[in-house]
Amino acid sequence: MNENDAADKAIKAHYQRKALPAEKLQQLMDAAKLVEKKSEVEIIHWKSRWLMQRNVSIAASLLLAVVISFQWMNIAPTQQQLISSIAQEIAINHQKQFSSDFSGVSYAGLRGVMTKLDFKLIAPERLKSKGFKILGGRYCSLNGHIAAQVRLKNSKGEIFTLYQTSSHDIFSALTEHVERVKGVDIEMWNEGGVFLGMAG
Repeated sequence: MNENDAADKAIKAHYQRKALPAEKLQQLMDAAKLVEKKSEVEIIHWKSRWLMQRNVSIAASLLLAVVISFQWMNIAPTQQQLISSIAQEIAINHQKQFSSDFSGVSYAGLRGVMTKLDFKLIAPERLKSKGFKILGGRYCSLNGHIAAQVRLKNSKGEIFTLYQTSSHDIFSALTEHVERVKGVDIEMWNEGGVFLGMAG
């Protein structure tokens, strides 16, 4: 036996003496399995918590959508309520008899000076044969939308006010309607992409 073999045997014997006893080795292996099982349990627990939170979020979103839908259905006015509201606004403005901010003898003339309007002021077909004289116009609003208020006078000297605004959103769906509000006769209709209301 040479020196190298003796050294190998000595090293081998040394490490065999340092090896863990079988009982200790089993304890370490059991501990490793326990950690592995604990990790699996934590993953399962995390997944179940995530699924529960996701389901609660989905349920809350659906509930919110249902609540908003019901509120919108209850808040959105009917066409008759909308017509009455606009007719009342027209009647109140008509009774105030505001003076005109713009003078003009034609719709084209008013259109040229009322540049803030987001629609084209029109000469209504149904008024052409009635002999109204234009006294002037001013800006106003109908249901929160910019509008033109045109003061008219008939052959008897009676003053009428004509309101025009773009037939967007709610106005385009309104049907032709005649209503009496606060002693004022109001006629409403759509023509050429413009909503019109006549009070007098």
